[in-house]
Amino acid sequence: MNAKTHLSARLTPDQAAALAGRATITIYRALEAGLLHGTQQTTRGRWSIRPECLDAWLDGDKCTHKAGTQKIVHLKIAN
Repeated sequence: MNAKTHLSARLTPDQAAALAGRATITIYRALEAGLLHGTQQTTRGRWSIRPECLDAWLDGDKCTHKAGTQKIVHLKIAN
């Protein structure tokens, strides 16, 4: 299988909390603050976390695929 077509496993916040030995709310807070890298398909959608991102967060590091990047902030402009 080609590395580009291989999908890594993803964790839910509940699964990440269980693996990390942390409360689920702690995982959500870290995701919302941009401290733990995760993705959402839509705004306010379900979070998806790569295991390597969870490991990096627990070690106090940025995950390797996000190193050197900044958090993107979406602003809503009122009409």
